[in-house]
Amino acid sequence: MRSFLLLILLLMAGCKDSSEQSVEDSEVKRCQEGWVEFTCKYPKQHETYQSISVVTPKNTTIQTTKKDVWENKGRVSLYHDTNNKNLRVVIKQLEPEDFGDYTCKFTRRDSSSDHKVKLEVEKKMCQRQFNQTAYRTATTTITCDYTGNKYKFFSKQNGLICEDILSTKSSLKLNGTFTLTETNSSFSVSISNVSSHDAGVYRCGVETHEGSYRASLRKIKLEVEDITNLTKSLTVGQNLTYWCRYPNSAPINKFICKGEDPSICQPLVSTAQRNKNTGKFSMKEDKEKRNITITVREVTTDDTGTYWCGAKSSDETRSSPFFHKLVMTVGLGHAYNNTKTITIAEVVRIAVLVLVFGLNLVLIYKLFKRSKNTRNEEAQNNDEDRANAEMQERPQMPGSGAVYATPNSPTNPSSASQHYYNITIQT
Repeated sequence: MRSFLLLILLLMAGCKDSSEQSVEDSEVKRCQEGWVEFTCKYPKQHETYQSISVVTPKNTTIQTTKKDVWENKGRVSLYHDTNNKNLRVVIKQLEPEDFGDYTCKFTRRDSSSDHKVKLEVEKKMCQRQFNQTAYRTATTTITCDYTGNKYKFFSKQNGLICEDILSTKSSLKLNGTFTLTETNSSFSVSISNVSSHDAGVYRCGVETHEGSYRASLRKIKLEVEDITNLTKSLTVGQNLTYWCRYPNSAPINKFICKGEDPSICQPLVSTAQRNKNTGKFSMKEDKEKRNITITVREVTTDDTGTYWCGAKSSDETRSSPFFHKLVMTVGLGHAYNNTKTITIAEVVRIAVLVLVFGLNLVLIYKLFKRSKNTRNEEAQNNDEDRANAEMQERPQMPGSGAVYATPNSPTNPSSASQHYYNITIQT
């Protein structure tokens, strides 16, 4: 018994997510030279089938011999999944002869069942592979053109499977260095701080809200390269002249742009312009030496930023190549820079040091004053003790009243132990 359900999958050069739902007899529209995967369910989930095979449009039969592992049959790969009760079929590098009707045949001892899939060419949505070059430590943006309200996804190819990195279906628009941004006519994915690990094959596409199919709209091959770097610190009002060298294979139209991301940077001046002097920026090309000389006049703080020297690609399937990166910082001078570098933390640190120094001065002063008072008290006590001791050593005349003693100069200076006093007794 056969049923025919038309399900148009506008897939391009796509590996599909391994969680995609199986589709019964269906029509799959594919791009030539692309990659398609479709799934055939068991006609009866509880049954066991002695053999499962696929009949191609050329009436060639490809039969499975293994279970739960991939079998490569030239450009066709089969996976008999006994856990999910289905057969997964992958056809790589599609050719014109691959388009037509496919039949999955499930055979038991007493009967057999078929699952038909029609593979057709879809040209309207087909986009050729795009080769994009990114530069280490910089940012790059991959753009996917699409108008519609379906869920968007961005994935990276890993063998026969595409692993999702970002998806609007799960509200996952930020994943490490990857950020997804939607517009009315497209969506894009930015990769910041690019490294060699980011190189590879990516695919962006859409998925229906009910999850009946996923469509890969574009295949992007990302390459990561190094680039010549230059860093300059200038003062407001100065002029800067530098140059960048380009290879023989560089396109004709050279240009200068500004921005952290060279793939979407803002153009400033190019060799295609008749007047290559815009007042602020000017450029001069020496074709024999393959050099471009760039001059920036009377810089201001607004000129601080990242500049790229590149060439406009004449190949629609490749990104524009870049040859030189300049990071320019413009300040107001040494005094400005010195003042500007004092941070709040440093101000607090200085205030704390001043406070501690003041407290130490107060503490030292108090200790000094206390020590001085103690010495005065000890000296006074010693004088009183000495006077009392001397009074006790001399005999006193009978009487009452206070006794005042005034020391006189000794009659014998050589005797340091003798002291003479005039005694006055008040009655």
